[in-house]
Amino acid sequence: MKVLLDEMLPIGVRELLPSHEVYSAAYAGFAGISNGEMIRRAIGAGFDVIVTLDRGIPRQQNLERSGIGFVLIPHNDLDRIRPYADEPRRALERASPGMVLRIAAPR
Repeated sequence: MKVLLDEMLPIGVRELLPSHEVYSAAYAGFAGISNGEMIRRAIGAGFDVIVTLDRGIPRQQNLERSGIGFVLIPHNDLDRIRPYADEPRRALERASPGMVLRIAAPR
């Protein structure tokens, strides 16, 4: 699966998703652009899923019709993500175009 990490996430998240082809927004040339433009470019570049911290994207964009899946994670601190890294991996396995999957932070 081809995965785009939103620019709000550390590149280290890539190491937590070893069975996927993961690119940072900066590497893909999508840094500094609006969410709508990032989504359009990601679809055009063949990405299957965008992993993001931006909880506002579902309200700002019509994701159900976007043609790309989304995984929303609760924070961008890699050390806080590592303990529940299985959650984003499982979400990627379930993601399909237009689906928004929210990962909850462990308590």
